[in-house]
Amino acid sequence: MDNVVFWVPGVPVTFATAGESLWKRELETKLPAPTVKTFNGVRLKFILPTLTPHNHPVDIDNLCEPVFSVLVGKLGWFDTKRPNIKWWRATKVSGKPTGVKLVLETRSAPEMVKEFGQPFFIYHGAIPEKASDTVIPENIKPVKPLRKPQINDRYMVRLQFGGSKINIGDIATGKVKTIIDGLYPLIGGNPGAPEDWRIHVLQVEKGVTFVKEGYVFISIWRYHERDSA
Repeated sequence: MDNVVFWVPGVPVTFATAGESLWKRELETKLPAPTVKTFNGVRLKFILPTLTPHNHPVDIDNLCEPVFSVLVGKLGWFDTKRPNIKWWRATKVSGKPTGVKLVLETRSAPEMVKEFGQPFFIYHGAIPEKASDTVIPENIKPVKPLRKPQINDRYMVRLQFGGSKINIGDIATGKVKTIIDGLYPLIGGNPGAPEDWRIHVLQVEKGVTFVKEGYVFISIWRYHERDSA
């Protein structure tokens, strides 16, 4: 089955903000109801007029939540269930025209090492139970770069989960955000206030065979504008 591509013009916003309802109505109007249910993953490319609206940087995972809410919950893609999403990749850039490009794919997740080379940081361990869990920060601190993130440092992050039960489409309260919140020693920020706006590409996968259930494999690359395709 071929991939399916959609384009929704407008200004994407994050969940729990003033413009979320309007953006979700726009998504619901422009996206069609599903004709098939056998997709494995989805790419999302958010094109924004600015990455810092009202001087507030936009978090890439938070941009995904309204889209998943409409695409899966309202319209019924992935058989109306976010746990049916096996992988997704989101990218944010500034430019024109603004909107979001969606590509629903039947293939397995893209291999980021082939695309971008070896990551400069990896972690393989237990999934933290909550955002305040120190398991990831304590594993980052001994191996993090000597310098703190500079003003222009940006990142690409890949999260690979073992097992197939985890719901990687749950952004607001799921494990994706819990893990990203623990990356602050590497990407900048402090406990409870990570600088996750520095993440420009985020790929999340589940059912990864070399990762056992309850564990996550994290890979991080430095991001450059050429990596936005």
